[in-house]
Amino acid sequence: MKHRSVTLAALVAVCLTAGCDLTGSATAGDSPTADATLAPPAEAASPTPAGTADGDPGAMRGAGGLPDPCTLLTESEVVDLTGREVTRNDEDGGDAGDVTRFCQWQQDHGQLTIFLSRTTAADFDVTVAAARPVDGVGEKAYWHSGHLYVLHGALQIDVYSRGGSDAQNLADAEQVAKVVIPRV
Repeated sequence: MKHRSVTLAALVAVCLTAGCDLTGSATAGDSPTADATLAPPAEAASPTPAGTADGDPGAMRGAGGLPDPCTLLTESEVVDLTGREVTRNDEDGGDAGDVTRFCQWQQDHGQLTIFLSRTTAADFDVTVAAARPVDGVGEKAYWHSGHLYVLHGALQIDVYSRGGSDAQNLADAEQVAKVVIPRV
């Protein structure tokens, strides 16, 4: 079940980035969205300044495995960054070799989710027409359908914050991305 959740998360991340119907064919239209119950609740882990198991803080900018996004923020940081209490933490149950990793913090009247996936600058530049560029976060960033997509080396960081107005959700996502980037 955990690997199906990771596969679904990877599919959703690709669809939201490049646009597709859920059969995998590319489309020029709107991107799908998905709400899913992911995994059972888990304790929040302490963030590690190095986002990889081998302790190299710069490893994510090049090659290497994906860190567990749940280790990148503490529960108290999530509350501080979004202003909403955490009611549950959903982990992907994956490992560093997975294509996409995610962590979702269910919150009073909202949620925060972080997806991490490998990408290239060329693939990252394939966006939907309605995407809005965002300056000052990562190497490149854009906002679309409530998601902030950030390019950081060979990594795409997708931050989804829900619980406020669109402007507040974007501001929260930007703050989260700026905290997460140095940790991966």
